[in-house]
Amino acid sequence: MVNLTPVAEHYSVNKAALLAGKHVYCEKPLTTKMTEAEELAALAEERGLLLSSAPATVFSRSAQTLVRAVHDGLIGTPRLAYASLDMGPLAFMAYRDWRSRRGVPWPYEDEVRNGCVLEHAGYQLTWLTAMFGPVVRMSSQAVTPFSNHWAGIVDDAAPDFSLGCLRFADGTVCRLTLGWVAPADKSLLVVGDEGVLSVEDVWQASSPVTLRRRVRTRGRDTGYLAEPEQLPFVLPPLEHRYDDDAHDLTVAAGVADLARAVLEGDRPLLSAEYSLHILDVSIRLATGQTLDEEIDAPSPSATRLWGDRFRHTAEAVVGR
Repeated sequence: MVNLTPVAEHYSVNKAALLAGKHVYCEKPLTTKMTEAEELAALAEERGLLLSSAPATVFSRSAQTLVRAVHDGLIGTPRLAYASLDMGPLAFMAYRDWRSRRGVPWPYEDEVRNGCVLEHAGYQLTWLTAMFGPVVRMSSQAVTPFSNHWAGIVDDAAPDFSLGCLRFADGTVCRLTLGWVAPADKSLLVVGDEGVLSVEDVWQASSPVTLRRRVRTRGRDTGYLAEPEQLPFVLPPLEHRYDDDAHDLTVAAGVADLARAVLEGDRPLLSAEYSLHILDVSIRLATGQTLDEEIDAPSPSATRLWGDRFRHTAEAVVGR
């Protein structure tokens, strides 16, 4: 069962499907509360069912090329990442007039009530965890700079913006910004000992992956990076995608991943355990929470295996 209902209905619909003996793939977020998500995961395990959740953009060839480059050591040991999913200032846009291709109005009240942070954090988090392993420590702040705009439109508007500092299992630290206040910026940059990798737009499945290698400098020259080179994609375009004039997302790849897991007796890449981790971090970002007590971090080899699974599963989904 693929759950595409409004966010407020995710928990009840997911639970009903699991109780009916159905494997479930849910649009993001899986639920809005960790207690509900944990209940669903326990129910799925108890009944021998698979539970999976969007987003699935980590299946894109941009994501897979970036993950492979990091794990292949093209920039040495990764140390720092800058990740942004700033969607532009929604308050200044004509969002009341937005329509889908079928003429369905954009549900701006639900979107503002749920918040851009909870809705969108997973797009960057899935890429980051594929490269660096789980989040083991974090701090965040969530604010609503345009709260005056939403007065009278949505009484319980979620924060417009979140700033997070995350540390991952392999030691990499990331500055992550999410929201619809700042001008659009959906970029991801990874800094390593031997260079820098970057992707301009994580919402575009074929956004180029650029490498700038470290070079020797002399005297007071601070420009330590060589000219950018575009890396060849490691996968062809996925068939399971959503393509329009705004963005190119591999949204259906998660459904294909779940179907593959059911047929092969495997577990989906976007498993219940993994989806719960992404949701946990997303909720913390959306509510300005911290993770002060470091969770048990896997060994470097286990972290590498985590990333390898992303690559091999993506290859299976694309049929390579």
